[in-house]
Amino acid sequence: MKQQEKIAAVVIGITVLVLIGAIAIGLKGGKGGGKPGTPAARKLSADGQLNAPRGVAVDSKGFVYVVDSENHRIQKFDAQGKYVSKWGAEGTGDGQFKTPGGIAVAADGFIYVADTWNHRIQKFDANGKFQAKWVGEGGFWGPRDIAVDDQNFAYVTDTGNRRIQKFTVADGKFVKQWGTQGAGPEQYDEPFGINMAKDGLLYICDRLNFRIQVVDADGKLMRSWSVDGWQKEQFYMEPYLAVDDARDIVYVTDPTKHRVQIFNREGKFLGHLDKDPQTQDMFGTPLGVAVSPLDSTVYITDMTANQLYIIKP
Repeated sequence: MKQQEKIAAVVIGITVLVLIGAIAIGLKGGKGGGKPGTPAARKLSADGQLNAPRGVAVDSKGFVYVVDSENHRIQKFDAQGKYVSKWGAEGTGDGQFKTPGGIAVAADGFIYVADTWNHRIQKFDANGKFQAKWVGEGGFWGPRDIAVDDQNFAYVTDTGNRRIQKFTVADGKFVKQWGTQGAGPEQYDEPFGINMAKDGLLYICDRLNFRIQVVDADGKLMRSWSVDGWQKEQFYMEPYLAVDDARDIVYVTDPTKHRVQIFNREGKFLGHLDKDPQTQDMFGTPLGVAVSPLDSTVYITDMTANQLYIIKP
């Protein structure tokens, strides 16, 4: 059975050992973490405010792009969290969204968004100008995330169809797909977050198999490891992940446990983060996570606190 639209999202986390500062932007006037598992109590739609944020990505200049999911838009910030611009509104037209999920930025600056409940991918320039869209081979069902590599390919977690699809980034031309429903090697049960490391390997949150799968660009399994803490059918159990290439660290969000888990690339558990290091507020529901390619700063979205945390290395 395919995943229904009412399942919300979960996001990713951050390191606990070498992080020294955090800045929170988004919901002001409340403690950072709030009550874990409690969704936004009121509409937050002003510039710079976030309403159930999900995916987050950082470009080569340090600009940060946040999927402001329940406002059906993308917001752009500078590296310090200062609001820059926004685009998008609820709808089905070009440049409009329906509860978007993940986001990725290519080396050339183009931005790719998993427009989850419009069942498509949309491509934009760095200023939010619409470029292209595609709906996948045989149609997506609730795609949650997208990753791009340095070889001009994009990879989409076609979550409801339990598979990964690969495309050219220029025009969304289908290249191949892999995965079937199951718990065996190279099988998936609702793949969620996906991230491409500089070595050309894809890291995938295999959500309902409670594991990370690491595959090459053609889908061949290289290794996998289990994630202790993920639980089936928990509200907002929608994990994302990010690879810090400079430090060989993988950050995996563990939303229902209100934390971000930290692993090395081989899957060895290194620790977890469950609070804002600056304010000591507990995380609510961390979903999205990204690492700056410039200085390894980590950016985390908190869906129920309506926050973007900035963690300095």
